[in-house]
Amino acid sequence: MLKFAGACLILASAAGIGRSFGMDLKKRLQELRALKQLVCMLRGEIRYTKSPLPEAFFHIAGRLPAPFAGFLFAVAKELGKADGRSLGRIWEERIEKDLSASHLSRADKGQLETLGELLGYLDLEMQLSAIDLYLEQLELSIQEAGGSVGQKQRLYQSLGVAGGVFLVILLI
Repeated sequence: MLKFAGACLILASAAGIGRSFGMDLKKRLQELRALKQLVCMLRGEIRYTKSPLPEAFFHIAGRLPAPFAGFLFAVAKELGKADGRSLGRIWEERIEKDLSASHLSRADKGQLETLGELLGYLDLEMQLSAIDLYLEQLELSIQEAGGSVGQKQRLYQSLGVAGGVFLVILLI
């Protein structure tokens, strides 16, 4: 009876681990969509209101979900200090601190860092062009992630259950 209970616990935990990996993929897709929203709002602030970047970041941060709102608030505060660091450097540091717990991949964060390097020191049209390029890259990432989320979720769940069954057989 005790072996049966242990086997059930192992199977349940392995299935839970597989489900957890699948949910991480879904959260990454949600965060990529929120990031797209952030960049579209930033493009609008730069193009139409022509507000300075710290002010634009404050406006946008109030309308975004958790990881990105704190990120933009922190970038705006750091820019307000005027301690001689460039926007690109501040942007990179805040990505490491504020978005480290996000579900974005290294490639996603690398592309976001590249955008930060291009903002702030280019003229208006070049900044808008850099934002448009980043939006195209982001759209490709969203399509890639969205197309495979359902399949990969089922795969992770199946592998979790199969791994649990294997472990139960191995222990019995």
